[in-house]
Amino acid sequence: MSSAPAQPNSPVPTQPTSTDWLFLLSCALALALVAWIGKMNYTIATKTETAKRNGEAVVTWMQDATAGRFEPGFGVAACAGTAPPPAGAAPASAKAPNTWGGCLEAILRESNMKALDNPFREGIALDFAPACNPDDRSLAGNIVMEKITATPPGSAIATIISPLTPDVVIDQKIQVRLSVCDRGAYAVKVAEFEF
Repeated sequence: MSSAPAQPNSPVPTQPTSTDWLFLLSCALALALVAWIGKMNYTIATKTETAKRNGEAVVTWMQDATAGRFEPGFGVAACAGTAPPPAGAAPASAKAPNTWGGCLEAILRESNMKALDNPFREGIALDFAPACNPDDRSLAGNIVMEKITATPPGSAIATIISPLTPDVVIDQKIQVRLSVCDRGAYAVKVAEFEF
């Protein structure tokens, strides 16, 4: 049996083919897309953190104010509480109690919070909303204040959370929860404190 003479191997092409170029182009586009999405997510996260810092600034101011809020001559009169009269003393003259609406207006007018901006909307001042609502994306960056009311011992629900509306009387100490609305208008809890 005779075998056929061996044919020399044909040379293998070493130049990239059109399929190779298409693959490299798709890799470059994928890298560019990942970089763009990463930058966009970083920007959103930075704005969310700025909104949280705004909330922390409000918490800090309110906690600092809490210490002197029941003392005579408190700096922001609209936020002052009424100290209970000493035992045996006659009650003070009947003055309408301060409300959260008047206090908030005074805070935004007189404190350093007037310099805070909403990070999600350029040039828009810090704003307070009754609640975060994912159906309303315009709430992004807003601050939400809620009143925490303890229920009687033994209740199935330990506390009741309600919006801190402008008509809430603040003449006594109240528990407050502060949250900020993220880009999707979902609530991000910042702190719970006594005011």
